[in-house]
Amino acid sequence: MAGLNYTTRDKALWIALLALCLASAAAYVLWALPAMPETVPTHWGADGAADGWGDKGSTLFMGVAMPLLMLALLFAVPHLDPRGGSFNHFKGIYQGFSAAFTVFMVVAAWITPLSALGALPTTGVPIVNIIVFGFMGLLLVGLGIVMPRIEPNYTFGVRLPWTLADPENWRRTHRFAGPVFVVMGVATVASALFSSTAPELMLVAMLVALLGGVALVALYSFLLWKGVVR
Repeated sequence: MAGLNYTTRDKALWIALLALCLASAAAYVLWALPAMPETVPTHWGADGAADGWGDKGSTLFMGVAMPLLMLALLFAVPHLDPRGGSFNHFKGIYQGFSAAFTVFMVVAAWITPLSALGALPTTGVPIVNIIVFGFMGLLLVGLGIVMPRIEPNYTFGVRLPWTLADPENWRRTHRFAGPVFVVMGVATVASALFSSTAPELMLVAMLVALLGGVALVALYSFLLWKGVVR
């Protein structure tokens, strides 16, 4: 079965990520869940204030299962991809992304309990937006920096009909996408930091940057395939 060739160090990384998720899940079930009130914040608006509430039991999936499921998916992807062997050429990038995303999922899992217990504010400073969108923005910046080094595969990177059909289209599209993703990431971080000033405007600006960036990369790849861009 195609996939990553693991060194001892690689195995240690995945074991550490699994241990992090299991420790987080245990702490959530044994400490956070009993300590939380019956009704807890489950959704936050553009201004960072909690605007949705639910039963604490409903948070178990996001708080316990989701980080473990995402880690399992990230581990499985190179083994399920028909071109999984190519992951070995950018193994450090993929494992770095997997580690960062797993940490993000664990952090996100604790937003509700920490808010319910008063450690995070539910009004005023948009700390939740700063955590979530700030982390997402940094992930996009990181991806943008390494994007040109991602080799053709079916599950990680800019996967379009034209990039998958032509290795040269893949290479040039990812080289083009790198700076675009960096700009998208910076825009996302900026939107998070300034969300308390004009929350709706910042949300719109972030969505425009993200959707516009994705559309621009797709258009470039298409025009490259059609021969309009050389």
